[in-house]
Amino acid sequence: MAVSPQASRQYVEQELAGLSPVQLLIKVYDVAIASCAQKDSQRLSRALVQLIAALNFEHQEMALGAFRLYNYCLRQAKIGRFDAAKPILVGLRDAWVEAEEKMRAEAAVAAAGADAHAGR
Repeated sequence: MAVSPQASRQYVEQELAGLSPVQLLIKVYDVAIASCAQKDSQRLSRALVQLIAALNFEHQEMALGAFRLYNYCLRQAKIGRFDAAKPILVGLRDAWVEAEEKMRAEAAVAAAGADAHAGR
C-alpha cells in the first residue's frame, strides 16, 4: 500500500515535534552529511543555512567559529568538494551527540538525587 505525501509529511512532523533542540540539530547534521555523500549541493546548502540560523551569537566566540566552519562548508559545496565538507560536519555532529549524551546522563543523576532526597 502506498503512503500519501500528506501522511508521510504528518509522520515526519510528529517525529520532529518530539525531539529536543539538540536532537533536531543532530537531524540537520544527518541531512547535511547524507547530502555530502549524495553530492547534493542544494540540499547541503539548505542544511547549512539551517545550522547557521540556529547559531546563538550571544556566545560570540563559539558561534563565530561555527559560522566560519559552516561558511567554509558552503563554499566547498558550491564547488563540488563534498569530501572537504563531510569530515567537518561529521566531527561537529559527533560533538553534539556527545554533548547530548552528557546532558542526558547529568539529568538522570539529578533526577535520581531528587528522588532520593524526596524519599527521606
